[in-house]
Amino acid sequence: MVKIISITATVLLLSIPVLAADKDCLKCHGQGTDSKATKVDENSIASSVHKNLLCADCHDTINPKKNHRGNKVFACGSCHDSEQKAYLESPHMKGRTVNIDQLPTCNTCHGGHDILPVDNQYAKTNHLNAVQLCISCHEDETLQKKSDVLPEPQMIVAYENSVHGKALLVEGNEKAPSCIDCHGSHSFLPSDNPDSPIQKTKIAATCGNCHLEIMETYKTSIHGVALANGVMESPTCTDCHGEHNIKSHFDEESTVYATNVPKTCSECHTSEKVVGRFGLKADRIKTFKESFHGIANEFGEKRAANCASCHGVHNIYKQDNPKSLINKANIENTCGTCHEDLPADFAQGEVHTSADDPESGGKFFVRQFYIIFISLLILGFIIYRVLEYKRRVKRVE
Repeated sequence: MVKIISITATVLLLSIPVLAADKDCLKCHGQGTDSKATKVDENSIASSVHKNLLCADCHDTINPKKNHRGNKVFACGSCHDSEQKAYLESPHMKGRTVNIDQLPTCNTCHGGHDILPVDNQYAKTNHLNAVQLCISCHEDETLQKKSDVLPEPQMIVAYENSVHGKALLVEGNEKAPSCIDCHGSHSFLPSDNPDSPIQKTKIAATCGNCHLEIMETYKTSIHGVALANGVMESPTCTDCHGEHNIKSHFDEESTVYATNVPKTCSECHTSEKVVGRFGLKADRIKTFKESFHGIANEFGEKRAANCASCHGVHNIYKQDNPKSLINKANIENTCGTCHEDLPADFAQGEVHTSADDPESGGKFFVRQFYIIFISLLILGFIIYRVLEYKRRVKRVE
């Protein structure tokens, strides 16, 4: 018991100088003083997440300017070690090392003496407020001119108009992602960094934080498996949906709106680099556009089948995969989603046939017949008009 009392007394005695130091600080920094020193709002401190800390916990009271000069991360790292390490590797910190001093540090985003817990609706880093915090720098054109690595302000505006931005900023949906959900919070590594959450091979997992079921489906698809095996040309979420400008698939401007899907797929499936390297059939988009479905799609008929209607959306597999929607065992059900009472042999017909290819059979020969027939018809009409013209000339003479 005596030992406990002794320890307690020692702690209290050691605390007296520190407690006194706070009072000494406020002699100059208190709001009611005549000092020209920077004033501190004691009420802000009292309501902040650091209300139980003392001045000396963050400020070097022996050399007051030490922790606030140059590119140092203040004294935050003494408690927040992992966050400091992440920040020191970030573009924000690296920008400060080349004297772009407007780039953010800890207190830029979190605040100074008025730091609130992130779940507080008034906190600068609260989920609903974080976007505005990022925008305050990323839409600053003067700052943009000082760095060639900052994203264009138009990208930020695109997010504000996206399905995510509208859900978060307009509808107040706290489940909608803000900047940090995709880019990270302290490190903000660029997309070419292997550890970045927006590096191509990591994007599906990043999106999967919200879209878990879709991510799991994509990972088993032909695209997901190829990307996991190092085929960087294989599309991931952002290749089809966009990045900051993601829109609902019901939005006519969306890259995955029904009538826009063929164009989105064509970005890869008509690319000589992709088609040539992986031995894909180069005429898939062309033959689709020649088909009834393709023509209807071109005229804006959203009910007409597009690439995703037959091949799947996130669940695209090779034709010989039993899970593929175009596998022979499944094709009748796939077509049956639009067409009822199909004949038994319906699924036996060829798909993606070209009227220019003799192997297409009837389609090729019917086209050839009409080319010859119409050509002869036009030729006959021309001959008739020439003869009629001569007859009239003779009659006049």
